[in-house]
Amino acid sequence: MLKLLKALFGGGKPRAEVPGSATVPLAELEDWLRQSRSPLNARIVGQLAATRTRIDQLAATVREKIAVLQSAQLLNPDIPERAKDFMRGNREEYSKRVASYLDKLAIPNAAEQLGAFFDQHHKDAAEFTQGILRPFQILQEFFAHESKEITSVLAQMEQEILALKALHAQANPEAYEAARRDIALLAIRKQQFGGLQRERADLEKQNAEAAHSVKALATEEERLLKDTLRQEALGKVAEAQKRVQAHEQKVRNVFILLEPALRKFYRMATRHVTLVEKYLRDPVKTLTEDLHLDLLEVLSDIERLLTFDRLALGDKKSQVNEAMAILTKSYLGIWMREYAQLAKAEKDAQLAVEACEASKTLARIQRLREESRRNAQLNEQRSAQLKKDIERINVESLKKALEEKLKGATGTAVTVTF
Repeated sequence: MLKLLKALFGGGKPRAEVPGSATVPLAELEDWLRQSRSPLNARIVGQLAATRTRIDQLAATVREKIAVLQSAQLLNPDIPERAKDFMRGNREEYSKRVASYLDKLAIPNAAEQLGAFFDQHHKDAAEFTQGILRPFQILQEFFAHESKEITSVLAQMEQEILALKALHAQANPEAYEAARRDIALLAIRKQQFGGLQRERADLEKQNAEAAHSVKALATEEERLLKDTLRQEALGKVAEAQKRVQAHEQKVRNVFILLEPALRKFYRMATRHVTLVEKYLRDPVKTLTEDLHLDLLEVLSDIERLLTFDRLALGDKKSQVNEAMAILTKSYLGIWMREYAQLAKAEKDAQLAVEACEASKTLARIQRLREESRRNAQLNEQRSAQLKKDIERINVESLKKALEEKLKGATGTAVTVTF
């Protein structure tokens, strides 16, 4: 009987079944899953109702037999009083533990609550079995028949629960819920995957169209660069630039002669120091900006120093004097007026080039090419990111994982199609 008691709350494994197979489109998969489980869910609901009724009946029987045990008389009343007290204590302990176990044993009304019930029942049953071992052993010496009857009914109750548990395990609700979640996840990922692929295809199409447009622009640009009117205007610009450069070189040659004096003066000057530094660096640019001709004051200071022989120029003195003789107020005024005229002529020639229809079209082509370059760069970056996103989603891996979960949830080898 002790072996029977220890085995009361053991479990059994449901008989393995050979799975069938099915091919189901993803869009229909959730309905298929629900329909495939409908018969099993109906069986669970029916079994749950029957088990609850049967457990209630058996629990009532156990309570009746506990009452019988409580009022049972010893077959041999002539035992020591100490033994009687020992019997009474263990009978009371056994009865209380059985009653407490029955009170905790509440079969749920809804199938969704069975998982939690089985987990709690496993703990309660283990605690109950451990708690009644000793009082049950002792009662075998006094009321073996009554205690065995109670144990027998308890065993029937446990078999009812085990049968319900086996059916519930066959239904595998955890796997069912996991499969439902993965169906929704795969549908989302598939939609994302398709969207990313379409976007990538659109980018590739845009790049191909852009490349074709750039090629066409290059052909048109080559033709416009040879436009006769534009070429004539560019020739006038080149002529104007030559005249400006010749005029600049004229005064630059004079400043080459003056440079030794300017360098000496720069180290000892007390005024116009910055101006002298600028003339040494770029005499043409500085002269065009020296609107008040402060250079004349610098030249006057240099001339005074030369008079008192305070600039040691050596053999450079003669070329400096030559430069000083040229750079008069009149010369500088005439040079600046002519320079302004030549610069204006160059600018007018450049404006004439820009006014040509060919030049206007070339400017638009340049803008379009630059815009196309920027777009191509952005498309390349986005395409690289799309490639990473597509690889990360890995729809095929998700599909295989879902098919495994569907097999566990339904017992059917499902092939998911898109």
